Amino acid sequence: MIKGLVKSRLALALSLALGASTAAYAADTTSAVRGTITGPNGQPAANTKITLVHTPTGTTTEITTNADGSFSATGLRVGGPYLVVIDSDKYQDVSKDDVFLKLGETLRLNEQLKAAGAAENITVYGSKIAYSKNAGGASVFSEDDIKNAPSFNRDIKDVVRANPLATTLGGTDDPLTVAGQNPRYNSISIDGVGLNDDFGLNSNGYPTQRSPISMDAIEQISIDVNPFDAKYGGFSGARINAVTKSGTNEFHGGVFYEKTSDSWTGKAKDPYSGDELEVNGVKSDTYGFNVGGPIIKDKLFFFLNYENYK
Repeated sequence: MIKGLVKSRLALALSLALGASTAAYAADTTSAVRGTITGPNGQPAANTKITLVHTPTGTTTEITTNADGSFSATGLRVGGPYLVVIDSDKYQDVSKDDVFLKLGETLRLNEQLKAAGAAENITVYGSKIAYSKNAGGASVFSEDDIKNAPSFNRDIKDVVRANPLATTLGGTDDPLTVAGQNPRYNSISIDGVGLNDDFGLNSNGYPTQRSPISMDAIEQISIDVNPFDAKYGGFSGARINAVTKSGTNEFHGGVFYEKTSDSWTGKAKDPYSGDELEVNGVKSDTYGFNVGGPIIKDKLFFFLNYENYK
C-alpha cells in the first residue's frame, strides 16, 4: 500500500474495520481493559456484565466478571471515547464516559459498587489537571498530539521526538536517535508490520527516503525505549509502533497542500567577495486528502488516505 521513491512518493492507506471482529486484531495494534468489580463490603461481584462501547463507531464489547469479580477485555480499538457500563443484578449500576485507551497499554478499571437501595447522586465540577505521561522511557501520542505536533517534513519522527530520550540529528536524512543509540538500532512497525531498513541503504532508519506512511493516516504512535520484555526483540534502541485510522459512523476527511521554493529564501551576500548568493534545489510540492466513514453503521467502516510528494 505504500511506495517510496527518491523524487516522488505515493502513500495510499486503505483501512477496513469490522466492529464485530476484535479478536482478530494483533496484540501490538490494540488496547485492553482489565480490573476487579467488588460489592459494598469488598466482596467479589461475580457475574457482573461489563459493556464497553466505542462511541464514534458504536462498536460494543461485552464481558462478564468471574467468581473473583475480575474481568479482562482485549483486542480493543485504540482511542475513544468509550462508554463503560457496569451492569449488576445485585448492586447499583455504574457508567463511565470519556474513557480513552492507549496503544499497547492496559487500562486498569476497578470499581466498588454501592448497595441497590443506597441512592446517592454526586456531581463534581472541575478541570483535568495538566499532566503528561510522556515524560519517561515510554510515550503514547494520540491523534490530537499528532495533529498538533510541529513538523516540516510530515515525518513521524517529529512526533516521537517529544519523548525526552528521543532526538533527531539533523541533516538531509535527519535520523532519530533514542537514548544515544545508533538510529539503525530502532525498530519501526505500522499495524504490526515491521518497516525497518533491513539492508542498511538509508541513514534515516526507514526503508524509504521519506516517512513510510502519511501522518494523516495514523491514529496513535507509541515509543518504548529498549523495553525489557520477552515478546519484543531484534533491536536495542527504541520500539516505535503506529496504528492507522479507520472510519466512524460519521463521514469525515480533509485535504492539504504544502509547497517550498528557493525563490522564498531571500538573498544573501558572500562575506568575503560581496557577491550575491542564491539558494537552489529547494523546491517541493506535497498534497493529499483523506476520507473515512461508515459502510454499514456500527459494523463496517472505511478510511482512505492519499499523499503525493514531489
